[in-house]
Amino acid sequence: MEYLLYLFIFLLPLQTRWMIKLGELNGGYWEYGTYSLYAVDILLIGLLVYWFIVGRMQNAECRMQNNLILNTKYLILNTKSWWFVGALELFIFVSVFFAPNKSLAIYGYGRFLLGIGLFFLLTQTKLNKIKLYWSIVAAGAVQSILALQQFLTQSVFGNKWLGMAAQQAQDLGVSVIEAGGERFLRAYGSLPHPNILGGFLAVVLLVNIILYFGLYRKSQYLVCSIKYSAELLLCLVFFIINFTGLLLTFSRSALAGFTVGLLIYLFINLLASKERKAGGVIILLKFIFIIITVGGLFFYFFRGPILGRININSRLENKSITERTNYNNEAWQIIKKHWLFGVGIKNYGLAVYNEINNTLPAYAYQPVHNVFLLVWAETGIFGLLVFISLLVYLFINLLRNASYGQTVILLAMTVMMCFDHWWWSLAFGGYLFWLIIGVAYKEFYHIKD
Repeated sequence: MEYLLYLFIFLLPLQTRWMIKLGELNGGYWEYGTYSLYAVDILLIGLLVYWFIVGRMQNAECRMQNNLILNTKYLILNTKSWWFVGALELFIFVSVFFAPNKSLAIYGYGRFLLGIGLFFLLTQTKLNKIKLYWSIVAAGAVQSILALQQFLTQSVFGNKWLGMAAQQAQDLGVSVIEAGGERFLRAYGSLPHPNILGGFLAVVLLVNIILYFGLYRKSQYLVCSIKYSAELLLCLVFFIINFTGLLLTFSRSALAGFTVGLLIYLFINLLASKERKAGGVIILLKFIFIIITVGGLFFYFFRGPILGRININSRLENKSITERTNYNNEAWQIIKKHWLFGVGIKNYGLAVYNEINNTLPAYAYQPVHNVFLLVWAETGIFGLLVFISLLVYLFINLLRNASYGQTVILLAMTVMMCFDHWWWSLAFGGYLFWLIIGVAYKEFYHIKD
């Protein structure tokens, strides 16, 4: 179970899927109405079945031998976190009855239950934090190498087994930056959009730093720490690779989330005890030096696309800002009409089509680029309050237990959720959300590896 969970996390960016039923609006393909079964869904379902069958058999055997029950220390189902999760599940279930397309809402409810399944396994399974962090960092490195290949060739190669569609910088609809009359492809990795890859790598980079802290502390207690010295060096190498990958996405929301997390982590270490402050600040300065060096080289070689991305008056950036403003206006219109129970999970785009404008092309019916507004629009005010309460509860308990590494990851995710919807609207985002929530839960309940 433990190593299969590591494998699941490593394979999480894999988008291999069976598209059971294609979503369609105004005669065009609509991603947010598509029913899909992902390869990682099958793996997760298999893990859940394994836990309930084999885990219970092992527990029964332990009882017969008058030994401790295998999972007792992990079975903390009566805590407030689970009450929040249960309440959120309830309001999502209720939203199904208010959805214009109830089958799509049931599909969205099923995806939410899979996310809770991942949360359950993370909290009930004995995990080694170092190995867990390595699986996340290694997954990021694979995506970053893929991102580098895509940016250098200015194309995404198609592969159905990896869930990747072929894309070229010159194709319309592809995420690019315009500078000096040229179009520069933003890196996708194996994910559906550069912002999603960027958000994932922002989390990976913070995990990368926490991993380095963990390895460094372990090496201090050993007389011979050659193994940990090699791992520390590899950790720095992976950080360089993953930070390069983040830059290649040109994702402003991801850079904002990572920057906020890093600065808060540095601030926390500056306020720490004298002994801890010295080690923590020196380690963070290493990473800041890498960021400045790699970022400086990146700016030197790719000044054009960077300035094009920063220039909000350029055609594409102005279009992006206008679209986001329109999405916010649509969200408020939906919320005013359905503020109590929402329009149903996964039904936001359909509500915009039915109630605001039914003349747009299918790709224009996107969720509002703010998770909190999207949760309110789809599940109602009570769903939003429970969702926020869960995050606040986790923040408070992480800070009480001085779990600062998990705090900054949760903070970075919250910042990014203010500028993007994929944490709630897409399968990968939902899994990443519950992965972060699950690890944070284990941290403040002192569920040790």
